[in-house]
Amino acid sequence: MCTRLIQSLLVMALFQSASAMAIDVNNYRALTSDDRAYRVGESLVILVVESTRAESSAGTGVSKGVGISADASDSHNNIGLALGLSGSGDGNGQTVRKGMATTQVSAVIQKVLPNKMVEIEANHNLIVNGESQTIKLTGLVRVRDIGENNTLMSNRIANAKIEIQGVGDVSDAQEQSIFYKVFSWLGIL
Repeated sequence: MCTRLIQSLLVMALFQSASAMAIDVNNYRALTSDDRAYRVGESLVILVVESTRAESSAGTGVSKGVGISADASDSHNNIGLALGLSGSGDGNGQTVRKGMATTQVSAVIQKVLPNKMVEIEANHNLIVNGESQTIKLTGLVRVRDIGENNTLMSNRIANAKIEIQGVGDVSDAQEQSIFYKVFSWLGIL
């Protein structure tokens, strides 16, 4: 009887200590779950593979003509009068724009939304030979789209905003001079 009482007291003591630890339901992760990021502050790798192409073209052709003629004659003279007016014009235009970006960048979960989505943000700065390149990425991600190794393809990001900017000698060389801009504005170039 005494051992039974000791066992009961021991079980109650263990139960009390387990209750005191109180499992955090919001951050609980089962022993069998994988290590996918889904909480604020956790990171994942975004595989940015974006390619865009836009093309438009237009063509016009116009041709107009007006003609007036008159003839008059008598037994001695033959008089003819003609007046003609014509014009034509052709116009063609084409615009093609292409863009491509391929990189990997680490993003951090900023907010967990109630619909099993997370808000992510990435900021990556790289300086090579004085040339600075900045990559910024934000968007919404479904948790189920995050791979087992915490990677995510950029085409799986909703409301994605991806900015890649460079500053330095190379980007400065691509900028048009003020003379070119003025002459272009005046229609000389």
